[in-house]
Amino acid sequence: MILKNILIVFFFVSLKVYSQKNPDLKASQEIDSLIKKDQWDLVDFRLGNENINFKRISKYNLKYDLLIKLDSASVLYQKGEFAEAERSVLHSLELIQENKKNLDFSYYEALRHIAITRLFYVEKRKGNITQGLKYLNDLSKGMSPVYKKKQEIFFAVAYIELRNYKKGIDLLNTRLNDIRNDTDNILYAKFLKVKEIATTYNTKSDAFIKWYKDTGETKFLDSAQYNYEKAYQLMKDSPAFSAYSRALHTCRKANTTLLKKQYALSLSLFNECEKDPVLMQKNFSREAVWLGKAEVYTFLKKNDSAFQYLKKLDNVIKDAKCTYETKLKVYHLLSINYENLGNSKEAYKYAKLSLSEIEKENIQKNSGNVFLGIYEQQEIKNISEEMLTRNNKKNFLIIACLLFMGIIFYVVYSYNRKKKGVLGIRENDKNMDILPVAGKKSVAVPVIEDELISNILVKLESLESKKRFLSNNFKLVNIAKQLNTNTAYLSQIINQHKEVSFSEYVNNLRINYILNELEMNPQLRKYTIQTISEEIGYKSSTTFTKAFKERTGMTPSDYIRQLEKNSFEG
Repeated sequence: MILKNILIVFFFVSLKVYSQKNPDLKASQEIDSLIKKDQWDLVDFRLGNENINFKRISKYNLKYDLLIKLDSASVLYQKGEFAEAERSVLHSLELIQENKKNLDFSYYEALRHIAITRLFYVEKRKGNITQGLKYLNDLSKGMSPVYKKKQEIFFAVAYIELRNYKKGIDLLNTRLNDIRNDTDNILYAKFLKVKEIATTYNTKSDAFIKWYKDTGETKFLDSAQYNYEKAYQLMKDSPAFSAYSRALHTCRKANTTLLKKQYALSLSLFNECEKDPVLMQKNFSREAVWLGKAEVYTFLKKNDSAFQYLKKLDNVIKDAKCTYETKLKVYHLLSINYENLGNSKEAYKYAKLSLSEIEKENIQKNSGNVFLGIYEQQEIKNISEEMLTRNNKKNFLIIACLLFMGIIFYVVYSYNRKKKGVLGIRENDKNMDILPVAGKKSVAVPVIEDELISNILVKLESLESKKRFLSNNFKLVNIAKQLNTNTAYLSQIINQHKEVSFSEYVNNLRINYILNELEMNPQLRKYTIQTISEEIGYKSSTTFTKAFKERTGMTPSDYIRQLEKNSFEG
């Protein structure tokens, strides 16, 4: 009887192991069929989107052989095996380079772009955005403008990680515009566009979440929720919307409600996520669910439940398969829960670990490894320092040193922020988009496609013909929204194609208009200068007078008197 039970258990365990090793045979057969039909875009999408455990069914030609090798790195990445994933991609890159002559140039570029994408996100997860940017800079040399345009999302992510949220979001808005204007499907195949737009909305939401953590302003959580929902609505009826993506949307909602301190709703959503086998088999999403539940239980002071998930995450930390942000949050939550239980020794231990992790980031301040917002980090630091003071007064000197180092970090960090020189991401002009180039003093302005420029210039001419510049709301930010672009690109286009700054451009339009009106409409000359200035969009007669004098060399009053004199003499 015992032997029979053992055999039954062994059978089911073997079945489970076998099913885990061969979960994607059907998908592999479908992809094999697509490869035989040479449907490159679909093969790339299926391999990259689903991260399936692909089984080679046939012998494939070179481009597909290399693509499959790159996808195997994605599987390692999804498992949290970042070092192995990086090595795998670098090896694939060597093979791509060795076989350059045997590949069509379009496939050579496509494979390199996929490899760069993998490397960038591996380094981002490791917390080393500097190395990600270095790979991007070094490996993108000589690539065509199309791939440079595709890579804008990496720079947006880099800006967001470096806390320049507005810049990152502006680049994401530009990306949305680029995809929508891609009528010839040069950037992305038609079937991919909905997914790429949804990805951009989700990335914007992630930016707003980080912005909230920096500032504590709840309006950013509302913006995050709004963009997550836009992405979901776009994808929910799409055949590309997998079960995993659907569950991931629930996980995002759970995290947003947690940040809003809606603990009951957040816990309910995380519980729903935890029951989803598709979601929980992915390392990243499993980590997010466990961390979310641990945080909810901590705030609800259900210490036993919190420890249940924190212990799981502590094992993940030991395997080096989690982000810096997760590690810091786990230590912080452990210190709080031990403090709640009155275990000062363990609370003190994890408070020290929290501070140690923060100091590691301070030392590496120039690396751009910024994952946890200043707002949240300072909160953790304050709690940890208070705990250390309560539990061991003898460590006053250590705490003082840590605080002193923190102050130095803050001063240097603020100085670097003012210079905008972190990681070589500099802005020489607040109205110019500058792409970061790691390890270089020079910077490059991203190319604005000719079609986009023409489109914006045509729309500007339409606004001019409708005399929209007569409104006092004719401002850079408002016009950018009307033209579906961002202020940086619009300002750059006006600088280059109108050869003036935006304020000069508006002044020229208004002064040209009023000069013509004063010439053609004598009745207008009887109005007060204040009335005339308001008529053409100036709130202040002083501003109008200054702009008018710069253009004509005389004040509006003198100009009107001159006109009247000429009319009388004529």
